[in-house]
Amino acid sequence: LDVQARFDLYSVSNAILIAAQCPEATKLADFDSWKASGVYVRHGADAITILEPGKEYQRDDGSVGVSYNVRKVFDISQTTARDEAQPQVSYDDRLLLKALISNSPVPIRAVEELPGQGRGAMFDPEQNAILVKKGMDAPDIFRCVSLELANAQLARSNAEYSRETEGYKAYAVSYMLCQRYGVEAGGYNISRLDGVLQGQDPKEEIPAALTDMRDTFKEINGRMARAMGLTRASRQKEQER
Repeated sequence: LDVQARFDLYSVSNAILIAAQCPEATKLADFDSWKASGVYVRHGADAITILEPGKEYQRDDGSVGVSYNVRKVFDISQTTARDEAQPQVSYDDRLLLKALISNSPVPIRAVEELPGQGRGAMFDPEQNAILVKKGMDAPDIFRCVSLELANAQLARSNAEYSRETEGYKAYAVSYMLCQRYGVEAGGYNISRLDGVLQGQDPKEEIPAALTDMRDTFKEINGRMARAMGLTRASRQKEQER
């Protein structure tokens, strides 16, 4: 999840590959791209293998498949740029909250109180709106509203979505959004996902769950990026320069 939060444009498969080979990676590029920017890969550095989709082909049963090409990349920590001071990106609280609710799939309304102890926000199906308790500070608002937005987005994408059984996906999305934008995420207990995923099919069910998380994160993050004037090109450059 941490890797996917940093590399939002990468597929689940590539996020897993990066996590297995270089979990602290922050910026990736191939040898020639680093060289073209005046940065050199350090001698002896082990390349990180990721996959890129290639050409389509027809299988023996008539179905269409996609071939994959291996791409070797290096993290900035493996280059001569690692010793250079890297700028730390920080975001204004108001800008973050404004971006988070930008083009929300459901209205967001402030209320004095919410049912249920300790709840800061909740999606109300009857009102088809996310209700947010007044008086919270910005980080708390971001955490609880991102959770409800993720639930609303997952339900919108899948008519059979069940918060009771699949709410862990929204929890993971909220965590990734906090990690992406520097919102304190120490209160998240991500280890709880281990128990949820245990026993699921590692070839189909787990990849499908991770893809739901990634797609939902990408959708909300994309809206936020557009609201803050961050283009796809600038995000790609930030990840691969």
